[in-house]
Amino acid sequence: MNPDPRPPSQTARHRWLAAAAGMAVAAGVARHLLFRALERKAFVTPTDETSLAEPPDNSTPMVRHATFASGDRILHAAFMPVPDPEAPALMVCHGDNECLPDWAPVQAMLADAGIASYVFDYSGYGRSTGRPSVRRLRQDARIAYGQFIAATPQSKRRVVLGHSLGSGILLDVARRFEPQPDGYVIAAGFSSARLAAVQTGRIPAWAAWLLPDPWNNAARASKLERPLLVVHSRDDVVIVPPHAERVASAARHLHALVMHEAMPHDAALLPEHIDTFWPPILRFMQAQSTGPEAPSQASA
Repeated sequence: MNPDPRPPSQTARHRWLAAAAGMAVAAGVARHLLFRALERKAFVTPTDETSLAEPPDNSTPMVRHATFASGDRILHAAFMPVPDPEAPALMVCHGDNECLPDWAPVQAMLADAGIASYVFDYSGYGRSTGRPSVRRLRQDARIAYGQFIAATPQSKRRVVLGHSLGSGILLDVARRFEPQPDGYVIAAGFSSARLAAVQTGRIPAWAAWLLPDPWNNAARASKLERPLLVVHSRDDVVIVPPHAERVASAARHLHALVMHEAMPHDAALLPEHIDTFWPPILRFMQAQSTGPEAPSQASA
């Protein structure tokens, strides 16, 4: 055997570097595998049959159901038009454990207010095929936005709303939307998926550093070039109010921070809260000016 011609100190240093590189690779692989394992369990995907939503009464406009392809999946969507083709239009990225029927009462309310709306189910939600993942939900939202634009070609004001889980999905792709919407709404959203996972008990605090943060809403809000309205409840125990405050503080173009009183996390969908939760959003939808406002608060 030929002796190693390198000095002992250099040989030791190279071995240390090789060991460190090996540990870094192993840590990266472990982090990836842990994230994938948690990702598979992270989404609650209801079907239309398991939705608890009450259908709107017969006096409301009829929704138009459609399907579109996202990769190898077929997604379902519900478009509620209004008579005026130039009316404001809202696209919704809904939350976890939600599907199209849950949003039917909201779409009926929006139509009564003269606002068209477009809601879609992500991969694996409702009747949409496939299984959800961060990558697939990103693709779903981008393609759905194109469908929304096609459904509202004459609308003079388009806004996209992310509710709860949908806040992360929306802000993940918002800067890639083309054309850009006139504004964004984050309703009952989080500032960081990693922080929310710790707060809700999905991962222990000590393990948080092991995981990537695929939906860092505060960081992404700071890069938006359109007005952002943040709506939350002071009594939300699922995603606590500091999440909304962090997003609002980070936003480059904050329209307003609206903090409701005495409302649960899902107030946006609940019949007993819809009439109180939505007025700030309706005003934002119908606004002629998109300039920033001072942060405001609303009480239920």
